[in-house]
Amino acid sequence: MTYRFKLQEPIAQGVRRIALEQIEIAEAKLASKDDVAAAVHDARRCLKRLRALLRLIRPALGEDIYEREAERLSGTGRLLSGTRDLDVMRQTLAKLESRFGVLPNGATEQLGKLLAHGQSANHRSGVAGRRQALQRLAHTRKLFTGRAMAQIELAHLIDGMGRTYRKARKTFRAAYREPSDESFHAWRKHVQLHWRHMLLLSRGWPESLTARASEAKELSQLLGEDHDHAVLLAFAGKEGPSSLPPEDVAAVTQQCRCVQAELRAAAMPRGERLFAEAAKNLEGRMTLYWTSAQNLATLAPAKKPTDDKAAPARRVKGARYRKR
Repeated sequence: MTYRFKLQEPIAQGVRRIALEQIEIAEAKLASKDDVAAAVHDARRCLKRLRALLRLIRPALGEDIYEREAERLSGTGRLLSGTRDLDVMRQTLAKLESRFGVLPNGATEQLGKLLAHGQSANHRSGVAGRRQALQRLAHTRKLFTGRAMAQIELAHLIDGMGRTYRKARKTFRAAYREPSDESFHAWRKHVQLHWRHMLLLSRGWPESLTARASEAKELSQLLGEDHDHAVLLAFAGKEGPSSLPPEDVAAVTQQCRCVQAELRAAAMPRGERLFAEAAKNLEGRMTLYWTSAQNLATLAPAKKPTDDKAAPARRVKGARYRKR
């Protein structure tokens, strides 16, 4: 698997190759019966890569096609999200317990039981969800093998990257101006897109862009942990016949907010550094990186195969040879 565009490959061909690789991996994972939770997680990662690719080529598709296909991919992801969300919430609860200790009045145990019950119920509907996801992926395959891909060029990718980068800068400012779980989640989604866009275009300058992708990935992980605590809070506060008492919800909230405050403080300087540059400047640099890398690849001399038989024997200085 190579989630990268190649320098000497037509952009349209690269889009098709990358998309079909991700679709094939996702289909194989969803059809697998071994370690279903891990398979679903891997399939969802493929869907995120597909969504990032779709966002990158958005300028070439037109809004109607883009909106339709983006909703299809988002819907496919939602079909698979239940199992993963419950698993992550259980991990988050375990981390809270490890750091702060168990909640009073058996609230930790009660919350764990609620999560286990939800996981059991979700398992029963998981098979149908995977089946529907496979059907949706078949439609996504038609997009990436159809005529809509034929006219995609570098300029479309740069435009798509620039649009997402602008939105990442905007949501970054909004998250710290009016902090909320929703605003930080919105920023996280655009950080993820930027991370994957840097990977896709990294052959323009591997040393520079791979480092940038790593920075975006690290920031995405911090914001992902923040979102995990927000999801647990929403679950804990959900009203129902077996919901937690208000005082237990307050205790969970206090712990989650404490962790989130630390994560958001760590994310701020990383965001300031990653999104310091104006989008127009980044677009110009990325275009120059790619075209320059193509020119360098064209100028690079072909490697000549070595012929050991034709190579003259080298005599080691000072070596002694015995006569036979």
